[in-house]
Amino acid sequence: MLSRLGSRDVLKRLLMVAMLAGVFCLSGALVAFISFRGRTVEVPNILGKPEADAEEDLEDHGLRMRVTNRAHSDKVESNTVMDQSPAAGTTVKTGQLVRVSISLGAQK
Repeated sequence: MLSRLGSRDVLKRLLMVAMLAGVFCLSGALVAFISFRGRTVEVPNILGKPEADAEEDLEDHGLRMRVTNRAHSDKVESNTVMDQSPAAGTTVKTGQLVRVSISLGAQK
């Protein structure tokens, strides 16, 4: 009977070690994920660039682009970026969204 109680004790300890190892692995994975997603990058200047080129430039820097506005402008050519937020030179985390306004050109 003593050996049976001993084997239960061993089983409980092995289970505890397995659970702790699982928690350790999950914690390590979480830290790695946060570290990877936590990289920073400087926002490039995309003002005056065509929409497609601006989006490609942002993607090359690990950023995403969202067009929030399209408006007429006498100063900025059609289909080019006339405003961006955050501004060029701002340090942000990769995967961040950059909001842009696209020119429709001069109003006719």
